Amino acid sequence: MTLLDRLGGRQAIRQGVEDTFRLLSRHPHPSHGEALTCKDYAAFLREKLGGNPVEDHVHNLLCPLPATPGREGRPRLILQGHMDMVCAAAGDFQPERDPVTIVAKDGFLRSDGRSSLGADNGLGNAAVLWLLSTGQVAHGPLTLLFTTAEEVGLAGAKEVDPAWLAGSDYLLNTDGFHLGRAIVGSASGRRETWSRPLELEPAPPLPAWRLTLSGGLGGHSGDDIHRGRGNPIKLLSGYLAGLPGGRIAELSGGLTHNAIPAWAEAVVFAPEEPDLTLLQNALELYRQADPGLTATCAPAEGPEEVWTAAFQAHVLAFLNGLYHGVYTMDPAFPGVVGASANLGKAGTAEGAFQVCSFLRSARREEEQELAHRHEALAAAHGFTGTVTGYPGWPGERNNPLAAVLDRVWRAQTGRGLDIGAVHVGLEPSVFQDKCPALVMASTGPDILDAHSVDERAPLDTLPNYVLLLAGTLEAL
Repeated sequence: MTLLDRLGGRQAIRQGVEDTFRLLSRHPHPSHGEALTCKDYAAFLREKLGGNPVEDHVHNLLCPLPATPGREGRPRLILQGHMDMVCAAAGDFQPERDPVTIVAKDGFLRSDGRSSLGADNGLGNAAVLWLLSTGQVAHGPLTLLFTTAEEVGLAGAKEVDPAWLAGSDYLLNTDGFHLGRAIVGSASGRRETWSRPLELEPAPPLPAWRLTLSGGLGGHSGDDIHRGRGNPIKLLSGYLAGLPGGRIAELSGGLTHNAIPAWAEAVVFAPEEPDLTLLQNALELYRQADPGLTATCAPAEGPEEVWTAAFQAHVLAFLNGLYHGVYTMDPAFPGVVGASANLGKAGTAEGAFQVCSFLRSARREEEQELAHRHEALAAAHGFTGTVTGYPGWPGERNNPLAAVLDRVWRAQTGRGLDIGAVHVGLEPSVFQDKCPALVMASTGPDILDAHSVDERAPLDTLPNYVLLLAGTLEAL
């Protein structure tokens, strides 16, 4: 009997993983808001797998599982993923309150369009848990590890007790986005939050207008940064810097540090309705890569205060000067971005104008180049910043765990895996410092447009990913 037959066929695999994903997604689970979802994972581990999960102070979850009989002497493998999600939102969706509405439509698993899906990384976790719940796969000793707050600087992984990793031989992370790829290296991340206290004065006796850029694709600032999508914050800031007589009362856009913004808007006082011709011409440069991005202008109810002229000039110069996009390509892995920056969010918070940017780099010296550029720009325009980050995970093509994955994939499909590095942060970069001897690789199911309301996962490739996991468990 083949492995596929043992698991009940492709439709059974699809339905089993989808049902498990829905179960694990029934509560909101933004970064640092995973407590209820952690309980759902723990219940599954106890009730379906007979495990005894352990939860730490930040809701990371550990669950050792015994080997199937006769495989006790095999290497111990950690299967690892994160429970949080980037909560891109549209309309009245509130990520802290509202669970994701999951829809299976046109061959894809997706949300109802009001939020991101959370397939990153919930779908990989669901595949692991459903597969093990079938009892149809022979494996050596396992440790299941589910972490929190990955999307905000790998924060949960940083809190993992090194003892949780000790004694294991391999770690397979399920946070890859592209089936058919084995990841053996990832970029560092530098999360920058810049702030300058607001400087306000009475609004001028002029009409107020709301300028809106909306409909952008947004996306993951590592996985999608090279796709040429527009950044509405940059586009709107550039337009406002050239708007004759315009006085800004409000300016905001984006969601978070590591998501490419899909929208931006401003309220401005101006003598007459702003002419959007230059802005619309700029949008045409992105029409192929970001076809839904549009600009509108409408009368607004003006607030009582606007930014001072000096404050406005400094903020716009800062936003326009921050780097956004690909900085270099990685010489060690052709076709992979080497360094980049994302201007992800801007807006008023706690009496200040706050700007969130995110740097990624395969090489530390290039991260430092971008960091020094941003630091100098901030100093010139009166912004102060706080910085957090995580290291890179240097890639090696001769990774032995990736070699096992490749052998299994070849046997199942007749094709080799693409073994390489990615321009995103992955938790193995943190685990490497905690347990240097651990051999790690990352794979994942296909996920499109992660970190956006268009996030979706093709259902027809889910069985292929589950079979790769199952074959690897049996091959180790």
